[in-house]
Amino acid sequence: MSKDSCQHWGAAIGQIITAAWMLALVGTAWAAAPAMTGAAAVPAGAASSQGQQAASTVLDDKIRSDLVAATVRLNSLEGTIAKSTERADRLSDRSAINALLIVIVSVSASLLGQWLLIRHQRTLNREQVQAEVANSYVEWQLKQLSELYGPLRALLGQSNAMYRQMNRALAAAVPDIFRLEKRQGADFDNEIFEIRKDGEWTRFRTVKHIGEVYNRGYGVEPYFDDVVETGARMAELIREKAGYARADDKDDDEDLMDVMGKYLAHYAVLTRLHKQVQSGYERKANTADEHATFPIKMQKLVDEGFNAINREVMEWRHNRPEAA
Repeated sequence: MSKDSCQHWGAAIGQIITAAWMLALVGTAWAAAPAMTGAAAVPAGAASSQGQQAASTVLDDKIRSDLVAATVRLNSLEGTIAKSTERADRLSDRSAINALLIVIVSVSASLLGQWLLIRHQRTLNREQVQAEVANSYVEWQLKQLSELYGPLRALLGQSNAMYRQMNRALAAAVPDIFRLEKRQGADFDNEIFEIRKDGEWTRFRTVKHIGEVYNRGYGVEPYFDDVVETGARMAELIREKAGYARADDKDDDEDLMDVMGKYLAHYAVLTRLHKQVQSGYERKANTADEHATFPIKMQKLVDEGFNAINREVMEWRHNRPEAA
């Protein structure tokens, strides 16, 4: 019940009680008046008018006294009703406040629960996205290994092995013209193959010196043929899979993509010169051809990229959640 409603009903009850008391007092007064008048008139009629007035005055005083007492009692009753009404209002207000607090707490708890749920879901989604990105990146790295770095590294190893066999055969056959010596950092295996020209030792480069050894009776033609054939496979691989090269594979501001481009230029010159010497034509000196030498950096960059990818993939396998 609202405060205004309680006050309305309290006032109404007070008015009803007051009216009831007043009616009761008036009725009592009217009932008492004839009796007292009759009682004064019963004696042999000897009563005087002063006696009658005195009796009437006593009756008025009695009625007035009763009305005052009734009024006091009514005021007291109204005060009690008002206090009860105020107490009911306070209880009603307290109940309303408690109900409001309960609603606020419930709504806050609901909102907090929803926020925690959304936050947890976002965390799960973020972790899922990160895992998907990591998986996609690893898949790309595995393709780099299987499509470019692995095959190219194997072909380089085959080409280097055939080239070194040719070097050793020449150094053993004509040691005063050819030699293979240890030199740190000179090549992929810290060895260098040299040819003696005009009394000076200089590094042997295939596009420069193929005419000095091919079809000269040294028996190294099969090695050169194998090197050129392997080079053809490398050139085809680079043309088709160069897009898998890592941008991080650099040496002296020259990345693997640039170096592979240089190899394609080297192979184009090498195949042309190889056909010339195979056909018995004397190789003609060409300054441009001599600059199209094998890019020694390619072996180093391919090895570094291959090892870096392998290391990252192994770290991913070790740290992925399934392995934890």
